[in-house]
Amino acid sequence: MDQVIKPIRNRKRLPFFLSSLLFASYYVVFYLIPSPPNEVSQLSKWILDWKIYLQIADEILIFAVLAFIPSIYQLANPWRKEEPPAALFASGLIFLLVLPMFVLVDLLIGRLVYPVNVYPLGEETIVFLLSLQVGTMHMISLVLALAILLYSISFRKRKGGGFVFAFGIFAFGFQMIASYSWILSPELLLVCQLSFPIWLVFVQSVEQV
Repeated sequence: MDQVIKPIRNRKRLPFFLSSLLFASYYVVFYLIPSPPNEVSQLSKWILDWKIYLQIADEILIFAVLAFIPSIYQLANPWRKEEPPAALFASGLIFLLVLPMFVLVDLLIGRLVYPVNVYPLGEETIVFLLSLQVGTMHMISLVLALAILLYSISFRKRKGGGFVFAFGIFAFGFQMIASYSWILSPELLLVCQLSFPIWLVFVQSVEQV
């Protein structure tokens, strides 16, 4: 019986590892891209110089979002009896807010590097897209921080949940810091952002207990 159950559990854990790897790759690729120049006239050149990296990040992000969906369902299944309300609320936050905002960020990056009919990409449009991207990532980090905290509190009494709870507190703080990306160094921002995919790897060890 154990030989049958173990492969099933391993398959259920695959989305956690896959989404964690993809989100980590997305953050690392963006770390390799220098910040947009302050001079508006240099933005078009910045996009052209780093177009390949932006395209790679854009493609990685959409697949990371898709891989994240089954993970959320396993973290808090609404059909499962006695599911912690805090975990259900956290899943609602991710489904209704975090995932749509990640998709929006993906669309904003895509608009910078992929042609859309014959519509010109002027300097004002670039500034608007970049500003909206930063603002959306700010909101993602804040909501994600709350979701991580609620999940971690819900799982603290499960086997192995104490460690996840402790790391969840750190991940919560890191995500709060990451929400203010414009005042952080690229290195510190990367460390804070990576707390999320690392937390995903840890949380899969208790989600089926």
